[in-house]
Amino acid sequence: MLKQLLSALIATAALGAGTPVNAVPSYEPVYITDGQFTATLEQHSHHWRLQPLRGEEVDITDHSKSCGSAAPIPHGLWYVSQDDRGQPQLVAPSVTPLPAGYPQHIALRVCGDAASGPALFVPAVALAWINDHVGSVLIND
Repeated sequence: MLKQLLSALIATAALGAGTPVNAVPSYEPVYITDGQFTATLEQHSHHWRLQPLRGEEVDITDHSKSCGSAAPIPHGLWYVSQDDRGQPQLVAPSVTPLPAGYPQHIALRVCGDAASGPALFVPAVALAWINDHVGSVLIND
């Protein structure tokens, strides 16, 4: 019995020895649906997925040239907030990597509206829902 236990222990140690000890861990953020965000934007396809805490997800796609943003918004988690005039905006938390010089605040506007500065233009129905129900948005490429 002791001999079998010792053999099993040696075999386990030998298998574990093949595991690289110096493996480089990944520090990329991992996002959890319904836990960290309740809306997702796939920028290139102009596809919004609104994820209510209760009920079915709602998908909105709009290919209008007046929707989207002038330049791609960095991938990551963005908080939904309001600017000093009470207008909706996205705010990048520290976990969202931004290129040098990229603003931390992006205005949210209805497609076709005017904006001074960086803005993301959103279909009206999606923006109304985001204002009322969303605390954070995951922006993908």
